[in-house]
Parts: sequence; C-alpha cells; structure tokens
Amino acid sequence: MPTLSSGAAPAGPPAGRPRGDLVWGVRVPAMPQPGQSTVYVPSFETPAPVQPAPPAPRTPGLRASPPRNAELLPPIGAEDESVAALESEPYVPDRGLPVQQAPPVAGAPSGYRSLPEGEAMCRKALARLGAQFSEAGSVRSSNACGVPYALKVHTAARGIAMQPPATLNCRTALAVARWLDEDVRSAARWRLLKNPTGLINASSYRCSRIAGSRTVSEHAGGNALDVAGFRFSDGSTVRVEPKGFFRFRERGFQNSVRQASCRHFGTVLGPGYNRAHDDHFHLDLKARMRPVCK
Repeated sequence: MPTLSSGAAPAGPPAGRPRGDLVWGVRVPAMPQPGQSTVYVPSFETPAPVQPAPPAPRTPGLRASPPRNAELLPPIGAEDESVAALESEPYVPDRGLPVQQAPPVAGAPSGYRSLPEGEAMCRKALARLGAQFSEAGSVRSSNACGVPYALKVHTAARGIAMQPPATLNCRTALAVARWLDEDVRSAARWRLLKNPTGLINASSYRCSRIAGSRTVSEHAGGNALDVAGFRFSDGSTVRVEPKGFFRFRERGFQNSVRQASCRHFGTVLGPGYNRAHDDHFHLDLKARMRPVCK
C-alpha cells in the first residue's frame, strides 16, 4: 500500500498501474513535476443514488383505518390551557332548555342514508354497543351553540339506560358507550358485585359559557356529558360525590371509573377538582395535547 510522509507528496500508484487510476476505490493523483508541490486529497467515487422502492399496489375497496380516538388529536402547535381556565362552570342541572330546530338548508342531508360517511359509521358503531337513540336533527340555540347531526340517546350502552335521555353529538355518545361497556360494567362487578342498569345524566347539550370567561362550553356543541351517578340491578344508586373512609367499596368503584374515563375523553373533572364538580363527573371530547384528568 502507498505510504505518506509528513510534508512530502504521496507515492505513486503501484507498478503496472497508470497514474490517475483507481486503487482500492481511491483516485491516485499523477505524480507532481520536479519543483512542484501538491497536497494529496483522496477522491472517493460517489455511489450511485439509491432508487426508492415502488409504492405497494393499492387494493380497490380497502381503506386504511385511523387509530382509535385519532379525532382527539389536537392541531400542531396547540397549547394547553391553564387548569384554572378549564370547565369550571358551576353545576346546573339540565332544566329542559327548549330545543330549536334550525331552518332546513337546501341540499342538507335529512335521512339516515344521506348522512355524511363519518356520521353514518359512528351510528353503526354505537348500535353495535347496544345503544338506543333517535335522530334529533340539526339543533341550534344561537350562533355559538348547536349540534349539526344531534342524537337523542335513550340507552347509553347495552343494558344501561341514559336517565334522562341526553342530547349529544355521535362522537361523544360513542365515547360514553365505550367507557360504560369496557370499564364501568367491569368495575361495578369487581368492586360492587353488581350490574349497572342506568347512568344518571346531570346535563348534556346546553348553551352556556365557561364560568368567568367568554369561552363557549363544550356542552354547547353536544360534546360533553355530566354524570351524576349510576343505578344498579338491585335498585341501588351510587352518586358521584366525595366518599368517606367507611364507603371503601363505592370509593374504589368511583376511582376506577374516573381513572378509566381518561382513556376515552379529553377532559375529566370531578370531586376534588373544585366545589362545582363535587357532585358529578364532567366528561368531554375537547382536543388537547394531553388529556386533563382532575
């Protein structure tokens, strides 16, 4: 192999090879003329560019499924609000705010078969979980409050009634049904040895703002549900409230369903967050960088 000495020009190529040829992938320069100095800088051959693999052929009729709860992801750059500015509105039971139907719009869908694809798929998933609901149409109380394709939910999940019925958008109704079916049912059997038969609805759709701010509440879009308690097959009721030491079974059940709800909702507020939420869980699907569970 050619050797280099400090301050001297490199040796020429091995015998039998012309100057300037490739030796072991390195371009060897021609020897300098007498009295001429040079610096030896190896020049490596540039590899051929790698051609990207052709895209896999698409099968007609198949569509990639989005990850579960992908609709909960917030836009890039979204900032978390301070906890103090969250859903801190005082608890007001649903007073039966009169529902006003928006005037019909030309070309707007009116029947089940003409719903947008996402709304129709949501209703099918909701029906598979045993929920019973009716179409409430386009609900609107003001320019800032309304639900384009509202549902009146009578049975929240299989065997669990919504008492009284709740007006929600379909995504929120589906999140409630999954929470009840996957978490509340099992927690009731494990902690209380009972089967849940009812969810007590404290408030669903209502036109309101977050207390102390000009921000419209998630309730105003049918995107939130306040849960005041649960009913069971033996006729008993467990209310959402601070639990004392001797009510360890109810406390364990309440803590379990509260923690599990953070997997399904963007905001979970309840007893201990502030006095306004000591008698109910506030659950909503507001998009956040991270779920808020307080």
